[in-house]
Amino acid sequence: MTDLHSHILPGVDDGSKSVEMSLELLRREYADKVTQIALTPHFNFERQGVREFLQRRNGAARELGLAFQSAGLAQRMKLGAEVFYSSQLAETDMRPLCLTGTSLLLIEFPPAYYPQEAPDVLYQLTRQGIVPLIAHVERYAFVRSNPNLLCDLIEAGAYTQMNATSLVLHKKHQNLLLRMIRHGMIHVLATDTHSIKKRPPMLGEAMVLVTEKCGEKTARRMVKNAGALFKGTQPNHPEPQPMRQILGHWL
Repeated sequence: MTDLHSHILPGVDDGSKSVEMSLELLRREYADKVTQIALTPHFNFERQGVREFLQRRNGAARELGLAFQSAGLAQRMKLGAEVFYSSQLAETDMRPLCLTGTSLLLIEFPPAYYPQEAPDVLYQLTRQGIVPLIAHVERYAFVRSNPNLLCDLIEAGAYTQMNATSLVLHKKHQNLLLRMIRHGMIHVLATDTHSIKKRPPMLGEAMVLVTEKCGEKTARRMVKNAGALFKGTQPNHPEPQPMRQILGHWL
């Protein structure tokens, strides 16, 4: 399997704090049969420059790489970033922050509000050859209140990612999240892992749940989607089906 969103690099952001923790997270991923991992530390234009970020990220990657070689693991890793959304994204050269060897850009939206101009900004990015992947869409209250917003983002050219821990552990929203998957609104699952205690890797358990509740065909498609995006190709995915709200419930 492929994990397109992780905070495994040591000492770069609020994720792993040490090489030892990073190796343990990689071992957990390996036990889940995750063989391809995107290393995507947080990046925010308002807090740091691209050059400064890349220097810190690449330094951490070199440090982890040296330890990885002697750890007996067999995983392919690529460097990227989780870029905090800005209305100015389309006016900035985003290529240095894309996943290595691809045009895939992981984008995190503001947690408290939906940027109304987002579909247009995403569309402008696609016109530049960028492939937007929206991080942990299930965590945004505006998406849970109106999942059909994802249809607009997908129509603009974006792909969507859901956290494995949200699907497995957040029982309150689990039925809604499964419906979003069945309606084709979610393209990939990823861990967004930060540490063993804070959002641990649970991709294997999440994919078992998707297989049981949404069918093997859907689970295989999501695995294939993630692999294609990691490789740098765009997967073929059915059009999302809008959901209906009945008596306050999305169906």
